[in-house]
Amino acid sequence: MAEGRPDAMIGGRYRLISELGSGGFGRVWRAHDEALDVSVAVKEMRLPPSSSDAEQADRLKRAEREARHAARLRDHPNIVAVHDVVVEDGVPWIVMRLVDGQTLADRLADGPLSPGQAAPIAAALVDALGAAHDADIAHRDVKPGNVLLTERGHVLLTDFGIATHDADTQLTSTGMFIGSVEYTAPERLEGHGRGAVSDLFSLGATLYHAVEGVSPFARDTAKATMAAILFHEPQPPRRAGALTDLIVRLLAKDPAARPSFAEARELAAAANSPRRETRVETVQQPVDPEPVPPRQHADRPRIIAGTIATVFGVAMAVVVTMITLSGATHADTRGDALFPPALIAGGISFLVGVGPRTWPIRHSKPIAFGASMATFAVLLALWLPNIAVG
Repeated sequence: MAEGRPDAMIGGRYRLISELGSGGFGRVWRAHDEALDVSVAVKEMRLPPSSSDAEQADRLKRAEREARHAARLRDHPNIVAVHDVVVEDGVPWIVMRLVDGQTLADRLADGPLSPGQAAPIAAALVDALGAAHDADIAHRDVKPGNVLLTERGHVLLTDFGIATHDADTQLTSTGMFIGSVEYTAPERLEGHGRGAVSDLFSLGATLYHAVEGVSPFARDTAKATMAAILFHEPQPPRRAGALTDLIVRLLAKDPAARPSFAEARELAAAANSPRRETRVETVQQPVDPEPVPPRQHADRPRIIAGTIATVFGVAMAVVVTMITLSGATHADTRGDALFPPALIAGGISFLVGVGPRTWPIRHSKPIAFGASMATFAVLLALWLPNIAVG
């Protein structure tokens, strides 16, 4: 019998390399396709030790059904493609595309997502489930652990291994619950829910977990979790942002109150659209031929300081001029009398000089330079006689 161990050969073609993960229904291995010389993922469908022959036959049928149905979805960009199914010594092995990345569950171990990070995931999963719905296929185990995030930013829904075609309900074992309890729709817990509409509830629980950081119905025991799903409303999402409306509607306990797949697509697209628009706007933004100089704000303190200094200088010049002119009776005091007006001219030139980037004056720098030179010449002419006499 084939065993799940490194270097084991499955179907005479797929060599197991290392275990990637495990769950209640099996283990996933990294493997090498010896025929095509490519890496693949191989899921080992584990059978419980106490399984009866009937249960084993049911599991084999389910594996074969997965390959048949998944083949219809293999071209969807948000669904992990199933390439082959191998039944060896009564054990089913599902060969799938190998995805480099991590599950959403692994990502959430580092903390919740922002609405902007979760919105593309929501749009991708709604689209994937909508495609499955169009093919009359229900996933039945939508949860963070079955959402793969690739290193290139793609979102993929995987593990249709427990999926069921709407016409295959007779293959479900009596009393056997399929799926993860805390993400399961209430109608399925009551035993009469089937179809993709129940997957929408599971999607709502998954997105709630993604943005809030906790599963909306997780409790200490499975019984308490089921009771929460059936009878209790989750806490309203506080961090969902634009995804709030979508999540709240998906979590409606009445299947008829949930949005259709078309409505869910619209809600997800609306939550994701601001990010798309920003990206397009950034790429297509024309270059301004006359951009605002980056130092405009940096010059503001200098302009304010220069303006204050100039106003103070002008005020002092006026006062000194009035006092000096009232006592200017000799020629040697005329220079002192003319000094304040020169100071005023210097202040004006300084004000012109500090504001060339903000004043609507062309060639303000040459004007400021000329005014400053004229002021210096006046001051020099006035004070040279005093220096010579001294």
